[in-house]
Amino acid sequence: MEDVGKIIMIIALIITTAAIIWAVFRYIYFYKKEHFECPHCGNKFKPKVLNMIFSVNAVEGKIITCPKCGEREYMEPKKDK
Repeated sequence: MEDVGKIIMIIALIITTAAIIWAVFRYIYFYKKEHFECPHCGNKFKPKVLNMIFSVNAVEGKIITCPKCGEREYMEPKKDK
């Protein structure tokens, strides 16, 4: 029975590590190629990493606060030009 517990722990560790690696690559991609644009004031910004991590995910975008006007709104990422 101990072996089964060890196997489950190893599988959980592998899945958690894979999820963290995927998230890191996704954020690196975002910061290199995408940004948000506030629908209220038009401010184009790239939020701090902690704001990205702790903001609410919704469909394709995030519910995030604009650093300029302070409005919390749903925003989809846009490609940098």
